[in-house]
Order: sequence, then C-alpha cells, then structure tokens
Amino acid sequence: METKDLRLALIGLCGAYATSAVAIEPASITSGPIAVIPQLTVQVGHDDNIFTDETNEQDSLITVIKPSVQLVAEKENDAYRVTFELEDGTYQDSSADNYTDHSLVGEAIMELNSRNRLDLTASYIKDHEDRGSNDSGISASPDRYTDKSVAAVYRYGAEGAQGNLELKGSLLDHQFDNFKSKNESRDRQNALLDATFFYRVAPKTKALFEIRHEDIDYDLSTSDLDNTETKYLAGVTWDATAKTSGNAKIGYAEKDFDDASRTDRDGTSWEIGMTWAPQSYSTFGLNASQEFEETSGQGDAIDTESFSVTWNHSWSERVSTNAMLSRTDESYLGSTREDETDSLKLGVNYDLQRWLAVDLSYTFTDKESNQADESYERNQFMVTLTGSL
Repeated sequence: METKDLRLALIGLCGAYATSAVAIEPASITSGPIAVIPQLTVQVGHDDNIFTDETNEQDSLITVIKPSVQLVAEKENDAYRVTFELEDGTYQDSSADNYTDHSLVGEAIMELNSRNRLDLTASYIKDHEDRGSNDSGISASPDRYTDKSVAAVYRYGAEGAQGNLELKGSLLDHQFDNFKSKNESRDRQNALLDATFFYRVAPKTKALFEIRHEDIDYDLSTSDLDNTETKYLAGVTWDATAKTSGNAKIGYAEKDFDDASRTDRDGTSWEIGMTWAPQSYSTFGLNASQEFEETSGQGDAIDTESFSVTWNHSWSERVSTNAMLSRTDESYLGSTREDETDSLKLGVNYDLQRWLAVDLSYTFTDKESNQADESYERNQFMVTLTGSL
C-alpha cells in the first residue's frame, strides 16, 4: 500500500466516529510527522420511548455533544493512529439518564514487506447501556461498563499470490462499573483466535476457509455461563468489478458450556456482506449473519439472526440520502422467549462546506416478543451537525 493511500485511509475514516452519514473532508494540523485532526459533532433530537417500554412510554428531548481528536503518523509504508472521543448525552425530561462516555483507541498498520503485514489495535472504552435495554432490570441510572481490548491481525502472502493466510487474535475484558449486585454476573473475558486461508480462483475472486474459536470466561466463580464457541466456515470473497464486491460464508457453529446444567448448542452459521453500486453515486448493501450472543439475564445464550438492506444515494455534490431496513430474530436458548425486531432508518445529509455537514435522520423500531412487557415501538428524530477544520 502506498504511503499516500495509508494517510487517506486513516484520515478518511475519522468521520465515521461521529456518524456514518456525514461526508465532510476534515483537514489536519501538522506538527512534524504527526497530523492532528479535531472534529466536533452536536446532535439534538427527540425519543418517544427512552426506556423501550411497552406500556409506560416516556419521551424526552436529547442533546449529544461528541468532540474527538485523531493523531495520525506515517513512516514509509507504515501508519499509526490514536483516536480519543468524548460523548456527553443530556435528556431534558429524564436527567437520571444523562451520561458521559469516552474512548481511546490506538491502531497500527505495518507493512513488514510485500508478503507480511501486521495490524495492531488497543482500546480503552467507558460506555453505558441505556435503561431498559437489557434483561438485568432497570436501575436508577444507566448501567456503566469498561471495555479493555487488544487485537492483532497478521497477513501472509503477496497481494497477487495464489494463496494468502490471515491470523487474528484478540482479548476483551468487559467489566461493569456500577450496580455490581445485579451486573457482577455479566463481567467476563473473551479470548478469540481465528485463522482464514484464501485461495484465488479468479483474478478478483478468492475462496476462503476459516476456523474461529472463542473462549468466554465469566469472573464470578459461581457462574455457570463459561463457554467456548467454535465456527467452521467456507465461502468466497470478491471485488469483481467497480459495481460489486462482498463476501459470503456458511458453515457450522457450536457453543459448548463448561457446566453440564447448561445445554450445548450447534447448527448452521452464516455471514454475508455485499455491496452493489449500479452507479458511482448510488450504492446498495446487504448484510446477514447468525451469531450466538451472551445473555444479559435470561436463558443460556441468544441465537441471533440479523438481516439488513441499505441504500446510499448522492443526489448532487452536496446532498445525499441513506436508508436502512433491518430485521433481527432472537431465540433465547434455554427459554421459550422469542423476539423479532424490525427497524427503519431514513436520513438526509447536506454538506454545507467541505468541513461542515448537517444530517437529518428518523429511526422507527418495532419489537415483538412472546415475553410480557418486552414488546415496544419507538420513534427517534435527530439533527446532527458535524464540523472539523
């Protein structure tokens, strides 16, 4: 990868930390070999069901302020980035739900030579779960947690080689910071190992074979949720033309619990991500997956199937729209609970200047559940102003 391409890739991603809809081109302050990229996002909106409650709906005006700064450096074919973001949310009609989150993420892309590449990531994140968004019960304020993680991706093989090997490893420490009496049982560590072999079957198409193993270890010595997940996947990845790209995988997944009181699970698993651009200014996306997710209070685990279709269209150099339609089906293993969540998101983005954009968005969520008090409808409106240098 050329050094210029590395810089563009790193700088171009910074807008995604604020909102995926914006299309500003932030400038940087250069200090020696380091480029400093500040950015500020201000959101004002309305949520008509902030607790996602079926019968006792409460609405509120919401203001979210998100400043961020990136430090980007490069050396020959290597590139480095450190990103700090602060997010402060204020609920006008429910001050108990106010929050302040922040994250610090460091990334390194190292082209060791034409056949060897290493990507490293480390992050420290202070985040929260909105009240009513989990099964552990509604607290007096949002449940807060800290995520500390490290990850590495090693790729062997030249770009045009017949075969390539990719190895991944990551460690995540997930710890709740408040209301420990009800949240302590959810503290855990995740250790992931992944190996994927790519074999070129056409100039722009590769077959792939992947083995993924994750060990999930809960902190409480009395927990019976410790388990391992293993996936065996085969598929294809392609970038055949300027109009279409993507990947599709299908295989077998199993979730095995250490405790015999929990029921092991297995079955078909899939991951699909496709992009189709019939015109340079119009792009369609399709994503689908099956995953076992950790429970937040009910059942052994959650068998989750998700599907989404997106459309992004630029009507002019300044005006673009985006739309997303999604469905998530959740089956609570070890329980009779079944949830279906449909979501529609519509957005309009206007680039006022190279460094300033405004986004209008509307999100409708409809959740149906056979569990009492878990169904709800929600409407969210948001105006987002994003600025940079």
